[in-house]
Amino acid sequence: MAGRKVVITGSAGHLGRALVEAFRAQGDHVVGIDLEKADIIWNLDAPELDFDKLISVGKPDVVICNAKTQEWKAHNAIAMLARDCIVNVGSIYGVVGSDPRMYLDTEVLPTPAWYVAAKGALIALTKHQATTGAPVRSNCVCPGGLFRGHTPKFFLRYAARVPLGRMATEGDVVGPIMFLASDAARYITGQVLMVDGGLTCIA
Repeated sequence: MAGRKVVITGSAGHLGRALVEAFRAQGDHVVGIDLEKADIIWNLDAPELDFDKLISVGKPDVVICNAKTQEWKAHNAIAMLARDCIVNVGSIYGVVGSDPRMYLDTEVLPTPAWYVAAKGALIALTKHQATTGAPVRSNCVCPGGLFRGHTPKFFLRYAARVPLGRMATEGDVVGPIMFLASDAARYITGQVLMVDGGLTCIA
């Protein structure tokens, strides 16, 4: 498995940085792309790499689409370069509705409608990629709430609804993504993996 070319979009964020570190640690050649950073494309092995060079050196084996939803057009174009597999990073809110009661009197803003709609569309796109792009595999990981230094009030309110009793960490999400990008998942495609501590199991 080591030595693959892995492209990770949204690589400057919390989860993106964790993914870059994890794939590089197992010996993959990682290219990180983040459009929020003035369209900077950077590579830990060759910091001077730009988009034209990314295309010229050949197709990536794996593409992890972790970019913010409003960047989906650019990153879908990059995803379709994958030779082996695509892993899209969605959200529980692409599967279930947001409960505004969770956010009352907290520092966390309610989930906007456009975000929910976009994450639902990403799941549909994953299935489209899996059927039209085969034998390239495409799967989607949908994390629950990631802990970002939330106040105890919000954390405890959220955790009370999760069977495993806490919010997610980057490590909780990195592992499932690496699994879906590995040969261990070679017969899995078009699937949505909930990484939410059991939150969406509750009616």
